[in-house]
Amino acid sequence: MKTTVRNVVMAVFGIACASLGTVVAKEPIRLAPSSKWNVHYGNDNCSMGRSFGEGDHKVVLVANRYQPGDSLRLSFTGKPAYTSRNDGSVQIRFGPIEAAQEVEFFPATTADKTPALIIRDAVRIAARSPEEMAAYEAGLKAGNYSFKFSNITPEQEAAATYVEVTKALRQPFILETGPLSGPLAAMRKCTDELLYHWGIDVAKHAHLTRAATPKSDPRQWVKPRDYPPAMIMDGKRAIVHFRLNVGTDGKPTACHIQQSTRPKAFDDAVCKAIMRNAEFESALEADGTPVASYWLNTVTFIL
Repeated sequence: MKTTVRNVVMAVFGIACASLGTVVAKEPIRLAPSSKWNVHYGNDNCSMGRSFGEGDHKVVLVANRYQPGDSLRLSFTGKPAYTSRNDGSVQIRFGPIEAAQEVEFFPATTADKTPALIIRDAVRIAARSPEEMAAYEAGLKAGNYSFKFSNITPEQEAAATYVEVTKALRQPFILETGPLSGPLAAMRKCTDELLYHWGIDVAKHAHLTRAATPKSDPRQWVKPRDYPPAMIMDGKRAIVHFRLNVGTDGKPTACHIQQSTRPKAFDDAVCKAIMRNAEFESALEADGTPVASYWLNTVTFIL
């Protein structure tokens, strides 16, 4: 589940959207790998990256995960990833089997002015089905915040051999990744180890009868008034990934920023609002005993 303040902030502060203009469609270029996969084991997240192509056609793909599961946070760096738009959507496809997914992005640049495309939404190799999304939305309306989606299968991971990114770019591209089952298996090993770094009892969490579950709608925990005023004046926006420690009584005991596009004022605003408003049904181990656990989410600030 994603928490965003985008639509409400636009309504409250009356910030106008920039014109998106017209982008002429081009055929995507195919880029072969120009490096090996590099998997990074961090204390708060796991990432894998690889370079494709050379020179002006070089694109670096980085995929992050912040907990066990099958969602990925993607970014693409390189001249083909340039877009003249301030925001909008691109299409990402894990081919050749899966269908394209429409996902929103932020444009960015590196320290050396190389264009980068940051995908705002978490993606999977295959998008969730309309039926699952309808059931999820129905659950939210009914006050059920613990809906469980189906998982991506090993067969789907093995069948995905390229990543195609089209629409809104200077040059659409196809990254010839080869089967993703190998690098994603390394990512799973990393995310399993994350729990140890967080002080989580992994053995107990392997057999939970209930995960830490919000008592109220998490989308209401961060409100437009939490947007840092100085950041509004400067036109700043941000994506903040955070993790809460949740005690046996269901109350959050600590807020950790796992990764953020910064400035730090956004990080502080998220933790302050979340610690003030979050409330949970505690996680339960196999025999029904409450156990200390965690909960993760993402806040997007956009004008």
